[in-house]
Amino acid sequence: MKFLKEFKEIVIVFICVFVFRSSFLNWYLIPSGSMLPTLKIGDHVVVNKLSYGFMLPFMETRIMSWDKPKKGDIVVFQGPSSEGAQVLIKRVIATAGDYVSFENGILKINGIPSKETIELNRSVLEDIGNNDDLSDYLLINESGFSKLPYHILRKKKGGVTSAEKKTWIVPEGKIFCIGDNRDNSYDGRFWGFIDQSSVYGRAFLISYSTGDKGTWPHFRNERWFMKLTN
Repeated sequence: MKFLKEFKEIVIVFICVFVFRSSFLNWYLIPSGSMLPTLKIGDHVVVNKLSYGFMLPFMETRIMSWDKPKKGDIVVFQGPSSEGAQVLIKRVIATAGDYVSFENGILKINGIPSKETIELNRSVLEDIGNNDDLSDYLLINESGFSKLPYHILRKKKGGVTSAEKKTWIVPEGKIFCIGDNRDNSYDGRFWGFIDQSSVYGRAFLISYSTGDKGTWPHFRNERWFMKLTN
């Protein structure tokens, strides 16, 4: 009987954890460099699943909405079925009614170019989680459309962003998401728009971060409990 009681308590704890993760907060491990320099490989990101509404426990079905993704939000969502419906994390750059283009690599929304400032302090590019050489990339402070500015990466010469000539018009009920690592992100520029209902929540915190610089894995202590703005 004692064993059954203890087993029941363990089951209840697990159910509570899964309900909490399904409807309130969840976490996401960054597996790639598509959101560099904002998110590094090995960051453990906390996602607020109540940012835009309430989802049923154990189901990714939103039954109540009270907000919509905004430009600058870093969101976790179910990717398109054409890409295997993977769970992805990107930045929202445009919402319903916006039209998006690039001119010489500079983001334009509704014909207005973003404001760009070259960031000379490149310490944020240290210990990124892989061995990529970023010396051929510009570290840029981009602003103009979101509440707060954020960093992006773009190749100094060439790159898909500088060569981009297409214009996207965001339909009603959709958002347009791309990665901060503009020339190394497979995103909405390739597979299109995302339904607002497919967004699980907004990433707002890095709980902890692990890197592999050197011989052994290590903790990036400076990124523990690091707030993600916008």
